[in-house]
Amino acid sequence: MQNDIYKKIEWTFRNSNSPDELFDRFSDAVKLGINDLSLYKIFLANPALSIDEIKMFTGKLLKEMPDEQFQLSMWAARIFENRQVSYEFIENAIHYYEIAMKSNPSSHEPLLEMIKLYNSDMDLPNNKKILELIDAFIPSVNIKSKVYFSLAELYKKINDLNNASRYLALANKAAERERS
Repeated sequence: MQNDIYKKIEWTFRNSNSPDELFDRFSDAVKLGINDLSLYKIFLANPALSIDEIKMFTGKLLKEMPDEQFQLSMWAARIFENRQVSYEFIENAIHYYEIAMKSNPSSHEPLLEMIKLYNSDMDLPNNKKILELIDAFIPSVNIKSKVYFSLAELYKKINDLNNASRYLALANKAAERERS
C-alpha cells in the first residue's frame, strides 16, 4: 500500500503538467513524512512549476528536511541556473547557492557554480554580488585552490590581468597547502 502511494506520487512528480495536481501530491508526500530527497528533486525540476512555486516548495522542504539543506539548496540553484532565460533566474540561483554555502561553509562547490554565473559580456549587478559572496565565503572553504583557479580564469577572460595573476598565485599556494 505505502509503496503504491509512493509510486503514484513519483509518477505525478515526473509526468504531471498541472501545478494543482503537483501541489496535491507534494502535500500528500509531506503529510506521509516521505523524506526521500531524490523524489523531491524530481518534483522541483518539473517544468510546470513557476519560479514562485519552486521557491515556495523549496522553502517548505528546507524547513521539513533541515539535514538536507545543502543538497536542496544546490538543487534549487541548479534548476534556476538551467532555466536562465531572465535576470530573475540568475538572482534566484545565486540566492540558493548562498543558502548552500551557509549550510556547509567548507564546500567549494557553490562558489564554483556562482563563478559560472558571472556574465563576462555585460556588467550586471549580479557580477558584483557574486564576487562579494565569494570574498565572504572563501575563508571557510576547505579546497580554496579550485575557487582561486576559477577566479584567475574569470579575470583572465574579462582582461583583468592583475587580478588573474594574483588569483593564480593564490591558487598555486593553496594547492600546495592542500597537498600537504
